[in-house]
Amino acid sequence: MKKPPFFVIGCVRSGTTLLRDVLREHPNLASPEETHFFRWSEPFGNNASLKAIEGNATLKKHRAMDGITEAEFQKMLHRSVSRSDLTKKYMKLFISKNKPSANRWFDKTPQNVYGAAMIATQFPHSKFVHIVRNPIDVVSSLRIGKIVKIESIVGACNFWNEAAEIIYVLKKAYPGRVYEVKYEDFTNNLLVEMEKILAFVGEEFHPDYFNRIATKPKEHEHDKLFSEQEIDTIARLCGKWSKHYGFTIR
Repeated sequence: MKKPPFFVIGCVRSGTTLLRDVLREHPNLASPEETHFFRWSEPFGNNASLKAIEGNATLKKHRAMDGITEAEFQKMLHRSVSRSDLTKKYMKLFISKNKPSANRWFDKTPQNVYGAAMIATQFPHSKFVHIVRNPIDVVSSLRIGKIVKIESIVGACNFWNEAAEIIYVLKKAYPGRVYEVKYEDFTNNLLVEMEKILAFVGEEFHPDYFNRIATKPKEHEHDKLFSEQEIDTIARLCGKWSKHYGFTIR
């Protein structure tokens, strides 16, 4: 029996891409760029959901990076009857084109956290890996805006808060199916944390798989990015979940 997939979810700018890239080094595992198939609230198959998936410029770029043509994607999209059906079709084609030696796929899309309940239901044996980062570094990264740029402190804080809230409920609803790792621990102790993550998802760990990878935590100069008042606002808005995860903002 094939092992079920797992999903890397969380807040943007929290290390999900780094975690995916490290996991990709494992010979059994394959993952595309980002799918976003569970991100949007419109029911799958109606015009709004199809338009969101088909027309998004970033997702078109991701498909090109995955080696999947728009014609191939259109065919699988319009033959799919659910988000999970589309995901399975996409992953099968992705693996055949990119890593046919892999026998298991996983998905890394931070914003799929908004569809975590559907993922858990439509993939009933799947697991989740949540990488969580100090919110002030997430908000700093969003203000710098190399990938996603968010000027609003409220908006940036709610990227982090909403992911934390959803995953808190997910852990309550599905005990044993969610593993959490702090970005700071992952980047400081890569092999230690990778051994734990792979044990959780049920894959063999060998340090040699990851000998090409070197990590260190990236911190931002908060006092150059924010005023004192803005730092106070971040501490206030993210205070509840910062305390939950043991992060210090001030």
